[in-house]
Amino acid sequence: LLLLTELSADLQFLRWNPHWQCFAWNQNDCRGHAQSALHAMLQDSDIDFANLIEFDDFSNLTAIPDAWATLQTTCGRDRVALLYNASRWRIASLGGAGQVGCMISEDRPFIVQAFERIDNATEGSSDALDGVVVIGAHFPHPSRFNESLSDDLVLPLRLSLQSVMEASATSKVVLVADTNEFTSTSSDLIKSYLELPGN
Repeated sequence: LLLLTELSADLQFLRWNPHWQCFAWNQNDCRGHAQSALHAMLQDSDIDFANLIEFDDFSNLTAIPDAWATLQTTCGRDRVALLYNASRWRIASLGGAGQVGCMISEDRPFIVQAFERIDNATEGSSDALDGVVVIGAHFPHPSRFNESLSDDLVLPLRLSLQSVMEASATSKVVLVADTNEFTSTSSDLIKSYLELPGN
């Protein structure tokens, strides 16, 4: 999880990658435990946005509370789902305010989506408080030990992010991702290779 730009609101995020083996092999009912744990985490931790990576097929998922909505995409067999609390947030209504893609061909999906905060005092109206761009992604592994991702691997995500930021006219960005980066890679380096404002 990486807060890429300063936000004025106090938001809660979840990033979880139980890995595909949990669902494909389902040892000791891993699938059932993962779905139960997801429901509890979303409600008990008062989450605003969650990025689920390599999670089970959402067509049969009953673990999402009623107030939640889901965006999802796949690249090959890899799956990313961006969940959001629909009682607080809605997808930005502007054209081009959301994109999906693959960081490499047929693998490593990402979702870049602009959201508008719903004003609870006037819920259902067209007024929105704050906007934010949320990235849900599953990054590829760096090609060399103790090095960061090469530019060709981050380019598709960077271009999509720039497009969504421009379309939504917001520079508030949160990355909720399994970056697969080594611990030597700083948040500032990730901000830099995504070319965020202020770098």
